[in-house]
Parts: sequence; C-alpha cells; structure tokens
Amino acid sequence: MAGLGDAGTCSDSYNTAFVSRVRDPDGSPRYPRALQWLRERQHPDGSWGGRIALPADRLTSTLAAVRALVDYAETTPPGPYDWVAGALRRGTDHLKSLAREWRAGPHEPIGFEFVVPELTRRLRAHGVDLPPQAWPDIHALRRDKLARMAAASAGSPSPSLSPSLRYCMEVAPDEAFVGAAPTLQSPGGSVGCSPAATAALWQSTGDARALAYLDHLAHRSRDGGAPEVHPVEAFETGWSLYHLGRAGLLPPGGAQHLDALAGELDRRGWVGFSREFPAPEADTTAMTINLLSHLGVDAASRLGLLLRYEADDHFFHYPGERGASVSVNARLLEAFNHAPGTYGPQRRKIVRFLLESRAADGSWLDKWHMSPYYATAHVCFALGRSASAEGHGSHEDRVGCGGHEGLLTRTHEWLLDTQHPNGSWGAGGGQPEETAYAILALDALAGSDLPLPARTSHLAHRYLVPYLDAGPDAFAELWLGKSLYTPTAVVQSAVIAAAHLTRPRLTTPWARGD
Repeated sequence: MAGLGDAGTCSDSYNTAFVSRVRDPDGSPRYPRALQWLRERQHPDGSWGGRIALPADRLTSTLAAVRALVDYAETTPPGPYDWVAGALRRGTDHLKSLAREWRAGPHEPIGFEFVVPELTRRLRAHGVDLPPQAWPDIHALRRDKLARMAAASAGSPSPSLSPSLRYCMEVAPDEAFVGAAPTLQSPGGSVGCSPAATAALWQSTGDARALAYLDHLAHRSRDGGAPEVHPVEAFETGWSLYHLGRAGLLPPGGAQHLDALAGELDRRGWVGFSREFPAPEADTTAMTINLLSHLGVDAASRLGLLLRYEADDHFFHYPGERGASVSVNARLLEAFNHAPGTYGPQRRKIVRFLLESRAADGSWLDKWHMSPYYATAHVCFALGRSASAEGHGSHEDRVGCGGHEGLLTRTHEWLLDTQHPNGSWGAGGGQPEETAYAILALDALAGSDLPLPARTSHLAHRYLVPYLDAGPDAFAELWLGKSLYTPTAVVQSAVIAAAHLTRPRLTTPWARGD
C-alpha cells in the first residue's frame, strides 16, 4: 500500500525511442541509457515492441525506434554508436515485411491512425527506403478518427484538444507546440502524461518544465527505458484496490487511497487515469464508483455522473473514440447494478452491447488489453455474482444484473477448457496475468451455479504462487497504449487476488485467517 500510485508502467520501445532522441548541447544523448535500452531490446527479426508479438505494436514501436536511430546515424561518428547502422538496417528490413502483416490481429495501439502515417512520412523525408504503398488503409482510419473527433466537439461551448491528440502530440507538426505549451502541459510538465509527447515538446520549444519531467523519469527508471505513461496514479490505485477487494484482501492501508479517489470524484464529477490528464473519462470514474462501498459510501447517489458517457447503443470511454470498449461498458454496468430497479434502460443497453460483442466461444476482447481473459473477467464481474440483483426489477433487468438464465454458461465452459496443463491460461504457454483474470472470472461466476472445480483451482494456485514475489520483468506486456506495456502494480494485485482465491482452504494457517 505504501507505494501504490507510484509503481507506474514498465518501459516500452515507443516512448523510449522518443526520449532517446533528446540531446545535450554538445550533441551527446542526454539519456544514454535509453539508447542502450533500444540496442538491447531489438528482437532477432529486427523489430521492437512487446514480448508477445502484435503486428500493429511491432509496427509503431519499430517506426519510432528506426526514427530515433536515424538521428544518430546521420549526426554521430562511429565509436560508441557503431552498432546503430546494423540495428537501423535490420529495423528497416522488418518494416518492409510489415507492409501487409500489420492487419493481423484484432488490436491497435492508441493513436495508431495518427502515429503510423506521420512517422512513415518523417522516415521517408530522411531517405529511409519504405514500400511506396505501405499501410494505405491506415489513412482511411485517420480520416475516420478525425471525423469522429469533429462530430464529438461540434457545438461544444468550450472545445478543447481531443484526448487522443493530446496523448499523441509527438506526431504533431513542430508549429503545433509554438506558444501552446501553457495549454498543453500538465502541472507536472508533461504533455498528456506521455514521455514521447513531452520529449517532442522539449525538442520543439526547449521548455524547461518538459525537460525536468523527462529528467525525473530518467532518474526513476529501473532499466533506462521510458514508460508508456506517467503519472498514472488513479488507474493504478483503482484497479489494484479493486482486484484485492474482490478477494477480500483490501487492507486498512487502502483507505487513504480510496479517500483520494472519492475526493477526486466529488470535486470534479469524474476521475481520470491521472490528475495530470485533464479529460473526463468513463472508465476510472466508474471504477471509483464501484469502490465506494469499501468506504461505506452510497454508490447509487453518484451514478448520474455516468450518463454523460451514454451513446445510442453503448457507453463511450472518451468522446470521439473509434471503437467502443467492452471492459468500459462492463464496468459501467457493474456500477449501475449498485442501484437495482433503476437505470433499467441503461443496463439493458449495455447488456445488449456486451452480448452482441461476445465471440462464438463465449469470450470477449477489448481495445485496451490484448488478452480475452481481461475483457471476459470484467464482463463476468458485471454479469456474475458480484452484481447480483435477484428479486429486483423486471426479468430483463435481472438478466442484466445477475448473470442467471444460463447467460454465461458458454463463457464458463470456455474458461475451463482453455486452461493449460501447467495450470495457467494465456499466450505463449501461459501468462500469470491472464491466469489471474481467468480465476477472477471463474470466481465471479461461482455464485451462478457455475462452480470453479477444485482441480482447476489447485493447478492455477500452484502456477501462480511463484509469481507472488516476482519483479516487473516477469509479466509480459499485454496492455495497449501507444505500444504494449505493463502496469506493474495492477498486474501484481490481480496475481495476489487470484492466488488467494485458489489457496488450499484447510491446510494453510493464513487461509484460516491466523
């Protein structure tokens, strides 16, 4: 609890690439560890990105890394940088192979439709040989996104920069920064809590607060790389406490963190992933509402705050977004379930959206996470026993709240059928984070006559226990930012909760509460 809110996210290739380009007045890299980070983490195929290959992530990460290396290839002599030419060649060759493969997989990083066309343009301007028709479809995605943002801001009395654009300012023209720093920057000096965007601001303007922010990140970096986002205290706190709360493990030390989230909700009427990111959003707001019961606060009285995110057939995370989020809608449904018998139209709308979004095998996918176990778990939280509202409202309302009538039987079967022989779930032979979500999902369903078999639980527990004391490097990057990343404390809390829920109930002293 002592460090919760400051653990942050792991280093990633995309942001590290932008930060590595920052130079001191003599032309030397200000953050040489960031450049070394890129050298050490280029994959054998020449790409950069998360350990689990996602073509769109490998595309954005490799574009950013190649752009950084181009700077050093053009302006620095051989010697300590004699490795750059080979890394640059391998990275460029990999980009050529991605001309078609980027479409593989259902996920895209944040700002994908802005980042790829602009970085491609900049590389070509520096003479990098890329296929002439590389990634043509992305331009259509960009036009669609711009149209959605324009529609979302139309008629607004005080239009402001879209959250997506604020978060991706590193691909804005240099002139976009001139004179705009006071309106773009957070109190901590960042642009959109993004190291990449903040590095771009400094390079365009020499802003001292931006450089101080980057210096702070370099000082706190464990491995020399830059994180996906910083700070991210509200998201980290909310998700971590939620996981622990589901397992009945929320300690007294969590109260101060809950108070801070509740205070933010009461002060602004919404909670963002960080106090430093000035944009109302549905997800962290709903998560905060779902945590209020731990403070003895009536969550139902705050539900009206969520109606600003209502669309025709779902709820949106941010206005103008391209593609609705399953996990966000599930979280809002869980929040509305705090008031059984009310908000029936909203609950029915979300249930329809969730059921229409479900895959044939009973699982769900989400735009914010690679793993189907993440999205599926959050739907189970909303439709399973934690949201049970039996005996209240109409039959349709009860289906939306309680998860009965066999609604999740297929999902339960999918969860049981996809466990690996070693007790894990997920990609690459199993991941502790994905295993944790599978167990949390099964636990949520256990109150709907969909039991968690003892052997399933035992195998999962045996797999998870070694990860209780694991460091950040033990967890693959599964979360979707501008590249794949890991929010360390959030993942650790899920593993702790799942390990506790699967513990041997009669043989261990701590299981008896001693």
